Amino acid sequence: MILLRFRVENHRSIRDETELSLVRPSLTTVRPKDDDWVGATTRVSGIYGANASGKSTVVEALKFFRSMVIESATSWSLRKKLPQEPFLLDPDAKKSPSGYSVDFVLADVRYQYGFEINESAVRQEWLYDYPSAKHRVLFERDDREFRFGRALLGAPRRHASATGERELFLSKAKSNGHELLGTLWSALTESLVVADFSEQDRRLRLDQITEGIAEGVIDLGDVTTLLRVADIGIADVALDEEEGEYSVAEYLERLIARHEVRSAESPLTPWSDSRWILYRARDTASQEQELVQRALMFKHIGHNGTFPLPLDAQSTGTLSWLSLALPALTILRSGGVLVVDEIDASLHPQLSQVILRMFKDPGYNHTGAQLIFTTHDTFLLSTQSDSALAPEETWFTEKDRDGATSLFSLADFPTRADQNFSKRYLDGRYGAIPRTARSFLATLFDTEAKDSADA
Repeated sequence: MILLRFRVENHRSIRDETELSLVRPSLTTVRPKDDDWVGATTRVSGIYGANASGKSTVVEALKFFRSMVIESATSWSLRKKLPQEPFLLDPDAKKSPSGYSVDFVLADVRYQYGFEINESAVRQEWLYDYPSAKHRVLFERDDREFRFGRALLGAPRRHASATGERELFLSKAKSNGHELLGTLWSALTESLVVADFSEQDRRLRLDQITEGIAEGVIDLGDVTTLLRVADIGIADVALDEEEGEYSVAEYLERLIARHEVRSAESPLTPWSDSRWILYRARDTASQEQELVQRALMFKHIGHNGTFPLPLDAQSTGTLSWLSLALPALTILRSGGVLVVDEIDASLHPQLSQVILRMFKDPGYNHTGAQLIFTTHDTFLLSTQSDSALAPEETWFTEKDRDGATSLFSLADFPTRADQNFSKRYLDGRYGAIPRTARSFLATLFDTEAKDSADA
């Protein structure tokens, strides 16, 4: 899958329709004249902005879009309300639907898929393809009214009749075995990976890596090579396995963790999340079961040899690198989109550049994989960086006086190749930098100033 555009409206701090485009300015037609979608799109998009300006909101909107596609016909279908998160600083927006849509390419066909929801129902949903310069309707939905194009085969009305008011038709049709819609569902969930650097998220991804190595899905040699790329003194990695009985509490903890990182291929059974966990726990606790404890051991280079140290003994930087670099490698090999919030969190700037270089260099990126990330690292805007971002790869977020986020590109400004974008950004030429009020600092240290401010 190649992502062309993502649009979102009325989500958290984003009030008005906002678009993140990975299409190069040179593409002015529906499809490239040479059919080279990789050449017509950017491989990376970096989003800059002040703290609380809405950078993470763009990532959260993509994450919500993906979650809605995955969960609306499974665990969310039993909820009384959909988890809508509208813009709360405007009474009209608070009562309005939230909208999400993506333009993407799959198997050389261009599609647009989107939906609008409020907390009670899916209000609109649509899917178009582009066999020519004009879009073709595959389906359109307005509340419970559906319209189907002739090109959508596979008895779509039968799937529509089984779709609940809080379920996406795309998701329901996939779960009922519709071939095309199932393929598109898989592209929008399995080929779109969203990662952040929260402690919980990093730990879950490391658990996935451990399980993936044990099950043969992840090559242990790849893990070792990536750690050597970072040159952090680790010579090798091994997987230790130890059989032993778990207590019910220990099993519950592992079961909940597994539930939280379950893959898109294995959606929940049609119970609520908590009931699913409790039913599984009941079924397992009633029988004695030998379970395998697995742990990664890192062999560090030391005095006269190597010394194995467990995962908990590794630095935050090592764990951050491993939990990001391996998903990046997987996406690069299979194709798709990796979305990372705060790529520079706990990661050295040179390692951030390595990740960018992997995506931007066609010698590594054979699949046209893409990376979307938020960052404060302005060195990536400098000509001194060997992975410097081009104007069309650089985006900014800024809040207006109403508290609403706007998203805009460096390509919107007049630029020259010889300009120092990093310095110009820090100088405020493009906006999207913090507006500080240093005068208030005096009230923290000056008693008279504080009394005056309080008065």
